[in-house]
Amino acid sequence: MTSRCFLSRIALFIGSFCLLAFGSCPARAETPVSYFVLAQTVEPLMIVRDGDPMAGGLFTDILKKLFENSEYVIEPTVMPWQRMKKELRRSNNWVSYGFREGFENDIPFELASIPIFPFDHVAATLADSQLSVKKPEDLFGRTVILVENFHYPGLDKYLTNPAAGGGSGQVESVRAFDIKGTLEMLKHRRGDVVFDWGLRLIHNLPAANMERSEVRFQDASGIIPTRNMYFAYSPNWPDSFKQFVHQRLKLLKADGTLDTILQEYAGS
Repeated sequence: MTSRCFLSRIALFIGSFCLLAFGSCPARAETPVSYFVLAQTVEPLMIVRDGDPMAGGLFTDILKKLFENSEYVIEPTVMPWQRMKKELRRSNNWVSYGFREGFENDIPFELASIPIFPFDHVAATLADSQLSVKKPEDLFGRTVILVENFHYPGLDKYLTNPAAGGGSGQVESVRAFDIKGTLEMLKHRRGDVVFDWGLRLIHNLPAANMERSEVRFQDASGIIPTRNMYFAYSPNWPDSFKQFVHQRLKLLKADGTLDTILQEYAGS
């Protein structure tokens, strides 16, 4: 008997033993990761299509790269914001994105140490508007158009209806369900200016049947400070998970993957 034939028979024996004893040889253990997805309101961070809750999106694409070829398996669930808040409070294995001031006080969370992209707001007016937006006082007596349930640090304290707490009422505020709705309200002159993340506004212009030339964008960092967005997760994850996330993010930043994904959506 040749050595090749002998080794083949050994391999066949081991395979047969696995099938008889266990049904199949043990595979690498999988660890589920709960990914709560908001439809429509947060595009292009998360993009949902029929039958595909992870069709695309800046954060979704980062998430896919982060857990690629690992034991961690993403389990997405599409839900509205109010249910998502409940799930964040009770789940022990969720992942998301955010910054420290963006989480409500009763939601336990931790942030990875490496930022994944900047979250810079702009003020969008119609192109024929003469409104100059540099500081909160420029908005006194004006009407701003915002998204329902969204917080706007630096602006909330002046609003007639902030998402939480009380505002001074010096700035009238109206709300739409999503970004598309805010742009449609602006188009029909139901307010003077829309505040939101620049990439999100640009991404949603086609959905509102608007051309980029119809809108004038102004830097809003004098009102809503630019913050870095971070990978966020339940504090109940074990240290091994947190170390994995840190190392992967470090690698994705070093090899340019994070910047490449960001630029893909900056051009949308």
